[in-house]
Amino acid sequence: MKVRKIGIVSLSSGIMGEEFLKHEVDIGVNRLKKYGVEIKFMPNSLKGMDFIKSNPKARAQDLLDAMLDDSIDMILCAIGGEETYRLLPYLFDNNELQKAARQKIFLGFSDTTMNHFMLHKLGIKTFYGQAFLPD
Repeated sequence: MKVRKIGIVSLSSGIMGEEFLKHEVDIGVNRLKKYGVEIKFMPNSLKGMDFIKSNPKARAQDLLDAMLDDSIDMILCAIGGEETYRLLPYLFDNNELQKAARQKIFLGFSDTTMNHFMLHKLGIKTFYGQAFLPD
């Protein structure tokens, strides 16, 4: 499978959206573009730490949208963090994740382990490894 487009999500920490990390985000984008990959930051992924922490529903929606977007071949988590468990009601109460789940590459680590377990429960194969920000 050739990855043409990567959707980047912030499911745990919103640090990627902070101004003091903009240079690292730029480095990551440039590195991925050297591989000829298109990058799509999901709508809430760059909104910063306070927003991400306070809005688990928005984080969950970004994951659902990335799953449903057929142009996205791979979902890459921004970084680990904490509080991914707060996404559960927005992904499972009405089977939202089950309805949206598509077999595509999902990559991340640390707190993202919870996301790996959620996707595994639905039969989606995932890869535990490098996130977008850690270098």
